[in-house]
Amino acid sequence: MSSLTLGRRTSRALRRFILAGISALSLGLGISCSAGQAVAGEVTPWTGMGVQLPAKDNLTAAKLAGTGTINPSPSGANEECTPAPGQNPVVLLHGMASNAYESWSAIAPILKAQGRCVYALNYGAYNHLDGQGSSAIGLLPGFSGMDSLDHNLAEVSQQIDLIRQHTGAQKVDLVGWSQGGTLATAYAKEHGSEAVGTVVSIAGVLRGTSLFGLSNLHKELVEAGVPITTAVDGILGPIGNDLLEGSDFMMRLKDGGIEAKGVHYVAISSLMDEAATPLGNSQYNSGDYRNIVLQEGCPGDLAAHLGMPYDPRSLAYVSNALGGNVPVPCTSTVGPFVPGSSL
Repeated sequence: MSSLTLGRRTSRALRRFILAGISALSLGLGISCSAGQAVAGEVTPWTGMGVQLPAKDNLTAAKLAGTGTINPSPSGANEECTPAPGQNPVVLLHGMASNAYESWSAIAPILKAQGRCVYALNYGAYNHLDGQGSSAIGLLPGFSGMDSLDHNLAEVSQQIDLIRQHTGAQKVDLVGWSQGGTLATAYAKEHGSEAVGTVVSIAGVLRGTSLFGLSNLHKELVEAGVPITTAVDGILGPIGNDLLEGSDFMMRLKDGGIEAKGVHYVAISSLMDEAATPLGNSQYNSGDYRNIVLQEGCPGDLAAHLGMPYDPRSLAYVSNALGGNVPVPCTSTVGPFVPGSSL
């Protein structure tokens, strides 16, 4: 490969990596509106989270509402709570460049209304605090989940231990969006059915993402000695490398299968997903599992990666996976500022 060709490919690769995170980045720039009003529900201090803010029906509205509030909690989450007999606390794990409130503003109050104990904490800050590194996106307020998957898994594991301790629960049920699906799956594989009842993955990056072939280009550039890993780390943080298909973390997670015996798994995926690709990498394939594709039985549902936690069809599937019994609607998705929106 000539140096000119390599240079061009490197430039294109950097642009494509930037574009891969730009949809999340655009939500956090130029926002100056005041935070939403806190709603009823006292957040217990041991969670380290801030006040509850009102539910929103799309990601952009939640991003705006949470601006100016430190670690806001979704309505219905992070309260002192004792699980009902036969039920587990539900732990919601947000995705990359997101946080607990904007990821789970819609889902948390639904699960609380089902009578569940709901917890949604932030993890994976990458902003030079506590001695860790930082990235361009990680320095933005409200953008969590940017550290390495190993670091994030260790942090989430500590949070789950804390939740189990304070609720007296032996097991938890996990719901994860995007990277959150990765971490929920990794935690369940590590701890098994002794600690986890159900894992629900929403657009989870379960076997790494190809990003439509970008992971192959990343590998080629690394092999050619191009410092693409360092460039990605500087823009996104370590998570930008770890979520790619073929990363060390993903290879370890896949070794021996990603599913743990005795744990029930539900994967909710979309044919419109532009971030967790290909489709099979967001699904389970062994043990006690169910894979759901939003467009099966509802081709008009166009929810893509950023819209899935607010898509009414996704919300119903999550509710039912955790013991609910609600109709699953067929809805359409038309843009980033309306209910069930996506980019």
